[in-house]
Amino acid sequence: MTVDFTIENANYHIRNNVINNKYYPNYNFAAPVGWINDPNGLIVYNDELHLFYQYYPYDSIHGKMHWGHAKSKDGLSWEHLDVAIAPDKDYDRDGVFSGSAIEKDRKIYIMYSGNIEYEPGKIKQTQNIAVSEDGIHFEKYKNNPVIDHNDIPKGTSKFDFRDPKIFKKDDSYFVVIGSKTEDDKGQVLLYESKDMFDWKFVSVVLSPTKYLGDMVECPDLILFEDKDIFLLSAMNYTDEKTGEFFSHISWIIEGKMNWTDYVFKTHSIRKMDEGFDFYAPQTALVSENPNEYVAVAWQQAWNRTLPSHDENHNWAGQMTLPRKLSLVDGEFIHKPYPTVLRDLNILQTVSSSDDLNIKDSLPFKGEVIKLEIGMNQEVEFKLLNSENENIYSKFDSINKELHFSRENTKRIVGHNNRVFDKKKCPVPINDKPWEVIIFIDTSSIQIFINQIFSFTSTYYVDNPLTTLRWGDKRAFQTLSIGNITR
Repeated sequence: MTVDFTIENANYHIRNNVINNKYYPNYNFAAPVGWINDPNGLIVYNDELHLFYQYYPYDSIHGKMHWGHAKSKDGLSWEHLDVAIAPDKDYDRDGVFSGSAIEKDRKIYIMYSGNIEYEPGKIKQTQNIAVSEDGIHFEKYKNNPVIDHNDIPKGTSKFDFRDPKIFKKDDSYFVVIGSKTEDDKGQVLLYESKDMFDWKFVSVVLSPTKYLGDMVECPDLILFEDKDIFLLSAMNYTDEKTGEFFSHISWIIEGKMNWTDYVFKTHSIRKMDEGFDFYAPQTALVSENPNEYVAVAWQQAWNRTLPSHDENHNWAGQMTLPRKLSLVDGEFIHKPYPTVLRDLNILQTVSSSDDLNIKDSLPFKGEVIKLEIGMNQEVEFKLLNSENENIYSKFDSINKELHFSRENTKRIVGHNNRVFDKKKCPVPINDKPWEVIIFIDTSSIQIFINQIFSFTSTYYVDNPLTTLRWGDKRAFQTLSIGNITR
């Protein structure tokens, strides 16, 4: 496709193209047309949540990326806004890639990675600034780039240098940037500035480990009083215990930032989400006392079949529901954002001894199920239709496992024809009942357990799922079903 990649052309294309909405989400965010991936520039500005995102409006595949833009008061109802930035400068001519946003002097400042493909497969990336006085229209800084390959430390690759995440501490601005060494080991770099324009390299804040694969993407350092958290995504990680290969994986790394030597000391590491479709989470600070953050991730996966694209629906990719991140009694928790929970409309609550035929007519396209499961119980369910398309889950608090299957939906295939259809994963909850909340959208399911575990997956069916069916073991204590009101 030959296109002059400007904001005006992108907005014209969006206004004059339509999609097939068969799989289009009811309350999870998706673009009006075209391809999306990483959330960018997540920020609370003028009491609204602004979401920027990696965007190629001209096709349902990855292309020369733009920054799409939307805003919301509750994280459920989104207003689509004009494209924020396009690849229209020499230093970003092959794509305006991931980055972040921060408020300064009542303006939004964004830092993003600019792509320059100087020969096939060889891409140099620079970090650039754009500024908005109204939160909608952005002007790129006249002296971009503000950080380029001349500003990286010895031993670091001049390629794959991207995804800046800005934050403020005391009187300085800092940015963490995904990187790798010259011998392909993932790491994170830290830079400092007093004015957002003049940046200096500070440290390799997170050095290579096996968990960082061969490249770190979308690093995000969030600061609490008692501990600090790195959220980041790594490429090409292999689990040494199981041998399982992950082309992309997202981690929660707990530890503490040393502000003397500017190095992060890692205490523990675990997956942020156990599902098939969760990548590149980004946060925004909501409250400084206590520190609370909102997070959104890409609810999709790289290098796999994508039915909305394969069937020419003219769109691809969606985001997770916003999550609230905080520390409670020293434990890092992530749960659906309060505005999402506020808008639940509970239609019926039953106990295990009651009639379980609570829904058998309407499509599951915006429903919520809440469960209470005892410490030594097992309960399973299917959401299905008359064609026997279904998604299946089993909550096993005896063995502390979640089982999930989408094998009776459209087949999702990755590298080497690997099929991603079912999974068993550990649930790290001891000596407590399980409080489960399940969000079911047109083509996705998001499961939260006790605010510390989550499982996110897409699914694609030809006909809406209409029936909730439970297995023989009616082990739950109570079950509530409802929907989200907007």
